[in-house]
Amino acid sequence: MNKIFFTIVTFACLFFSVLTFGQQEEKRIKIEISLKDGNKVVEGAVRSATFSFTKSVINSETNEIKNNYYFSLDFEKQDIALLTAFMKNKAGIDGQITMTDTYGKQPTRKFDFTKGRIDSLSDQITADYNSAYMSLICDTLVIDGVKID
Repeated sequence: MNKIFFTIVTFACLFFSVLTFGQQEEKRIKIEISLKDGNKVVEGAVRSATFSFTKSVINSETNEIKNNYYFSLDFEKQDIALLTAFMKNKAGIDGQITMTDTYGKQPTRKFDFTKGRIDSLSDQITADYNSAYMSLICDTLVIDGVKID
């Protein structure tokens, strides 16, 4: 009887330890932004990134089509080095957003942009939670080697 009880308790402990191990939260996708500020590169960690593309109508006076490329970036906290780089370069700054699978099962994604400027900025600070949001507008965008027109 004691042997059966011990066996059941052992299996239960092993089962629950596997369950708790599976519940550990690990960020599988690592997202980073890097900006080329003169001779130096400014890097920062991004929690999530969203891209959108809007094709504008033709300007009747100049026959120019102006495409709008937007990035929405969510940070765990405001990155002052990134903010400083954007504020120093009012005309825009070139950069790249890289998404890497830390398990190595998915290919690395690269979003190259030129003349990125802050379109909107939000910073949330509470007693136990920080969050920052940045919306960028860019002049050109290349996703994994494909130029978006």
